[in-house]
Amino acid sequence: MRKLAIRCLSILSVAFVLVALVACSASPGSSATSSGQSGEQKGFVPSLDTATKCNISVAGSYDNFEALEAEFQKFNTYYPNVELNYTKIDDYKNIISTVLGSADAPDIYFAQDYMLESNKYDVLFEHAEDLSDPALNIDLSCVRPSLLCKDKKGACPMAPIFASTSGILVNENLFKKEGITVPKNYEELMAACDAFNKAGYPTPILCHNVASSYGNLIGELMYSDASKHTETVAKLNALDPSAGEYMRPVLQKTDDMIKRKCINLDVCNGLEDGYNALILRFFEGDIPMALCSADTASGTAKRESMSEAFTANPFSYALYPLTLTSEGACLLDKPSVQFAVNKESKNLNMANEFMRFLMNTQELNDIASAKRLLTVTSDLAYDGMYAPFSTVDQARIIATNEVGLTDEATIQYRVAAYKVANGEATIDEAIAGYGTYKL
Repeated sequence: MRKLAIRCLSILSVAFVLVALVACSASPGSSATSSGQSGEQKGFVPSLDTATKCNISVAGSYDNFEALEAEFQKFNTYYPNVELNYTKIDDYKNIISTVLGSADAPDIYFAQDYMLESNKYDVLFEHAEDLSDPALNIDLSCVRPSLLCKDKKGACPMAPIFASTSGILVNENLFKKEGITVPKNYEELMAACDAFNKAGYPTPILCHNVASSYGNLIGELMYSDASKHTETVAKLNALDPSAGEYMRPVLQKTDDMIKRKCINLDVCNGLEDGYNALILRFFEGDIPMALCSADTASGTAKRESMSEAFTANPFSYALYPLTLTSEGACLLDKPSVQFAVNKESKNLNMANEFMRFLMNTQELNDIASAKRLLTVTSDLAYDGMYAPFSTVDQARIIATNEVGLTDEATIQYRVAAYKVANGEATIDEAIAGYGTYKL
């Protein structure tokens, strides 16, 4: 009998937040030896009584989580009497702290690295276990070190399940047809755009022409510059007006790309907001590249059948690195969904057991592939969608959580780039506005 339940919770007010997320005590068991060292892991071996009966509740912001459901089913082959439940909470980031303070708090819950920056989420991390504690035997060695977030005390309060990045969806058939090499640096990108323009394509690069989406264009250069000059990060995060000058290289490249017609804004402005429109336009088959995040790229598989053009004339595509430098491609490594374990959980042993099961190269690869997001392991070629990132040199991996830019700082870059691209401000005017921009 399959022990599985997926529930979706709509919360209209705080009064209705404290719903029952079923919890019960797991039978205590002896701890297993930590499996695997330096990323070399053995298969999962249960460390608790496999006859244990209890419920594990996971709370998050996804509307549905079929990929997690598959992991629930696998876990049930070891613990058939454990029922696992996923609950979607509306307005998650504003509600989760309240839910965790209730008597019916979840055993496992979503967390994000940006939450470590704000006192607003102190309660969230006060409830979180240190997953790097050797006593828990949760092996994090299969996770790319660039994705592990630590608090000020050096603890690891959450483990990444998915990763994200920025890049360009590439229609590989068009590149082959025109005899153009997929660009690996800025000069090659310019050459490719020139060639596609001469061949008469609507736009070499498709993008959403909204300020929030410009992070996909400038992110690599923005984080790279900040990582080289750590003293600038404090000024950028403080929204110091003088820090606007640090945006100049980013804005110059943005201006250059528009002037050289790498992005035809008239074509881009024809898109409705939302990634669905961008994917379906890309599937028309006459767009060489589409600027997007891995979160957007993850939605491609489900939309292939929604496109009559793609169904009639399918083509090969993948997400490739995009760089605005001459140094070569990089991986802008961003943790996406992360799991924290509630240390006050009534069934803490089993919650930790599930995390120990999940923190394995195969399981992490499988759950990422099912969701079609970037795996958090070093096996970047596991899903062909992201295989181009597997060739990026280790020295060219930029960990966003280590750079330390706040959301407020990145908003300044994104809005400034949007204004320059759309002719709403010169580069100098956009720089002068640093600290004033809002999305």
